[in-house]
Amino acid sequence: MTSSGYQVVVLPDPSWRDRSTVIDAICSVGLRVLDVDAAMESKVICAGLMGAQLAPPVVVVARGAACLMLPAVALSLRTQHKDTGGYVLVDPDAPPATDIWPESPVLVVSSTEATGTSLRGWSVVRSEDNEADLVARSVGELLQVPRT
Repeated sequence: MTSSGYQVVVLPDPSWRDRSTVIDAICSVGLRVLDVDAAMESKVICAGLMGAQLAPPVVVVARGAACLMLPAVALSLRTQHKDTGGYVLVDPDAPPATDIWPESPVLVVSSTEATGTSLRGWSVVRSEDNEADLVARSVGELLQVPRT
C-alpha cells in the first residue's frame, strides 16, 4: 500500500446521509480517501479526477445515482493510466455493463434485496446498520489490505 496519494475515490451524492461515516471508516483502516466534492455530473467529476494525486490501484465508491457515472469515471481513470482495483456500489442505481466497464471487480453493499446486481455476477452483501464497516471492509478486500 502506498501513502503518496489517494487510493479510494468517493463520488458525490448529496442524499447520502452516512457518507462522512463511510469515509471515516475507510480512513480508519489506513487508506487515503479523495472525497469528490463536486456536482453530480460526469464531466465535472472526471475533470476533478484529472488533477488528483491518485495512487493506483484505485477503488471507486459510489452510491445510488452516482453509480450511473462509473463507466465515465472508469474511462477517465484509464486515460490517466490509473489502475482500478475495483468498485464498491452502495444501494446502486446499477449502470449497464459495457465493453469498457466494469474492467475490475464490483462489490455491492445493499440495504435492500439486491435487484439485478447478482445477475451481473457481482458480489452482493446486505447491510443492516453496518454500512460504513461493510464498505470499508469491501474496499480493503479489493485493495488486499490485511485486517488488523
